[in-house]
Amino acid sequence: MPLLATANSYGYRTLRNSLFAALAAALCLLAVTYLPSQTFKAGTRIACVLDERLDSSQISYGTTFKLKVVDTSHPALNGAEILGYITDVRKPSGTEQGHVGFFLTDIKLPNGKKKPISAYVINKRVVKYNPAAQYAARQRLSPTSGLPYGTVTPGPIAWEMRVGNGPSTVAQSHTSGPQGGYVYAAASQWPIVVVAGTPVTVELAESLTIP
Repeated sequence: MPLLATANSYGYRTLRNSLFAALAAALCLLAVTYLPSQTFKAGTRIACVLDERLDSSQISYGTTFKLKVVDTSHPALNGAEILGYITDVRKPSGTEQGHVGFFLTDIKLPNGKKKPISAYVINKRVVKYNPAAQYAARQRLSPTSGLPYGTVTPGPIAWEMRVGNGPSTVAQSHTSGPQGGYVYAAASQWPIVVVAGTPVTVELAESLTIP
């Protein structure tokens, strides 16, 4: 005659523990499956800090860097990392200031997932750079577009148009793809050094949906 599992038997305790484990796993699966997404709209500003020291005398094209999100007003992003890389390092020359160019490309979320990001750095020493908008502007203002007296010069923001002797006008637009900027040296300061932990404000150029 087979033994029945009683409340004090080893078989009963094992069965009970297995059921509890299965129930906990099912609840975790439901939590992951039904975790609601969250969208941060274009224009949202995110407080970050530079992860490590950057020195223009020691970096070059392709050098990567991280901005750690420390913004408690956006709990879903707190602890994430915004990733970027250096696109240009130029020393002062004549009347031209030294500068460092960069792109922001991705955001690594606290759960380890990485997503593309379209965002700018907001700082008085940083000039925005939008390569897609610059290219589109050049195409619109080509000599065949009906503006033979206009000239287009590449500008670090987006594009710069000068007509005759009048003042230049600068246009900006937010388009898909990575955005970037230039950090200019203060006066004749060179190299440009930004210490780890420096506060950095990032503004989304396009909406970001997580996870």
